[in-house]
Amino acid sequence: MILSLKHKVYCGKNKATGLMDGVMEVVAHNTYDLKYLSSADISYNPALGSGQLQVRDIHYVTLTKRTVWEFCQLLDRKVIGSKKGFKGWLELAKTNGWIKTDE
Repeated sequence: MILSLKHKVYCGKNKATGLMDGVMEVVAHNTYDLKYLSSADISYNPALGSGQLQVRDIHYVTLTKRTVWEFCQLLDRKVIGSKKGFKGWLELAKTNGWIKTDE
């Protein structure tokens, strides 16, 4: 599950301490099941590290009904389509035990 919070920050200088006082106000919220985010809203960015996804704009997403298996296939396609390619995906899969090998 993803919790999306939209917020506003108010701040002002505290005359007694000379420091800045800040208040964060939550102005909107949404929750999403990660597996339902559309393919266009999810990307795999190898620069973020292994296994990290990036959501385009969490406040404006499109939902697509899919099963867990379909979501796993989507994630595989995203990794294979990245700069890591199939070799990078295969290395991750072997390292994390996602596939069985005869080795």
